Formats: sequence, structure tokens, C-alpha cells
Amino acid sequence: MNLNELIESMTPEQIKAVMSKIASNGPKRIDTSRKAKRIAKTELYFKSAPLPYRSTYEEYKQHAEGIRQQVISGVDL
Repeated sequence: MNLNELIESMTPEQIKAVMSKIASNGPKRIDTSRKAKRIAKTELYFKSAPLPYRSTYEEYKQHAEGIRQQVISGVDL
């Protein structure tokens, strides 16, 4: 028995029961947690980074490297 014969032998109630269990083409849920984590890391970095024109270059460079290491490790997320 192939699929077409099976469908033809079904009653309308049986077809309705089967169709209610089949997923529709409605809105799907998209997982954006990875994107949100990447955005949080970027925001953390730029929120914590000092402005280079308000501090010495060496201080800026050390602080920026420390924040970069913190962001890579996932601390404070």
C-alpha cells in the first residue's frame, strides 16, 4: 500500500487527527543565545576599555589587554 492509497482510504476525521499532529509552517523559534553572548562580550569590552586620549598609551594598552583576556575567558557574562 503506497501513501496515496493510504490517504484515500482515510476518513476525514482520521485525516484531521493526523494533520493536527503535523507541524505547521507557522513561526519557528530561532535560538539567538550564541549571538547574544557574542554581543555581550563585545559590549563588555567596549564599555570597559579606557579612552586612549585620556590616559597614557601604556596604561591604555595594558588595560585593553586585560579586558580582552577577561572577555575571552567569559568572566562577568
